[in-house]
Amino acid sequence: MIPHLKLTKTNLEKFIIDAKKSIREQFCIEPDESDGAETWEEPIYRVGCYGLLNMDDVLIKFYKTARGDKRMSIPKLRKVAEVGDYVWFTEAVDGDTIYYTIHIGKELPFDSEQYEQLQERFG
Repeated sequence: MIPHLKLTKTNLEKFIIDAKKSIREQFCIEPDESDGAETWEEPIYRVGCYGLLNMDDVLIKFYKTARGDKRMSIPKLRKVAEVGDYVWFTEAVDGDTIYYTIHIGKELPFDSEQYEQLQERFG
């Protein structure tokens, strides 16, 4: 399954999005564990863009709350998405810069594993 988010009302209104493990792995978010405990001293940022929408790049922020919850924030998301939409990311490289294209849709695209399973099942 493609790492993704399914947007809720809270995600869009309060900008609170749980940073699921699959998303953190895709963005290569690795908290500091040098002292034996997982810590995020500072927020971690990644450059994102909204694909074909003609918008400026945004900084996707990964952070840990005082309670220890792993969260992410995606600027301008509520301008282009609705409750129930899926959000997924693809990685792109432009010179030395790695950025993530932010995709939004009512359904997730098939990944290669799902496609093969459907081919076997339905021909």
